Amino acid sequence: MAITKSDIELWMAFKEGSERALERLYRRYFPGLSRYGYRIMPDRVLVEDAIQDVFVDLWRRRAYLSEIENVRAYLFRSLRNQLLRNSRHDIFEGAEDIDDFLDYLFTLSSEQQSIDRETQSSRAESIQNALAHLSNRQWEAVHLRFYQGMSLDEAAEVMDIQKQVVKNLLSKSYAVLRVSLKALISLFPAIFSC
Repeated sequence: MAITKSDIELWMAFKEGSERALERLYRRYFPGLSRYGYRIMPDRVLVEDAIQDVFVDLWRRRAYLSEIENVRAYLFRSLRNQLLRNSRHDIFEGAEDIDDFLDYLFTLSSEQQSIDRETQSSRAESIQNALAHLSNRQWEAVHLRFYQGMSLDEAAEVMDIQKQVVKNLLSKSYAVLRVSLKALISLFPAIFSC
């Protein structure tokens, strides 16, 4: 059985200059960071670029980084901040002309069509519709808590809010989802019967 290093051990080795430790952290967290990032920004390329930016920036600043208790929460929060920074850039800023912008829109449309084909299941579609009734903050709390399996403390750290605020967001989310799913179940009872 292979011995795996803990996140803290990898973090310490990375801070001491181990490229291998950084690579292991990257491989360990890329799938979860990607899923989280796609929910914030539905452009796969921009999300993957932001993840790369996070790890490149970590490598550059490794000597100045402080000790952390939760590597996972730190990386998720770093990605969230990087996506927010990247989204502030004007989309027209890098476009030479309108054709570049139209190509960009076409790329987004193609990716969305691909995603839509993958999620044709009636149950998943119904749940997605229910989740659409949540505010961005409610959705983020639900995603971190249940899709990423974070504790309330970790979600609060990533979102940069107090634990009680996360509890309140989740409570309100449950109420919205109960109402949304109740209506869906009554409209489409065959979808939810097993």
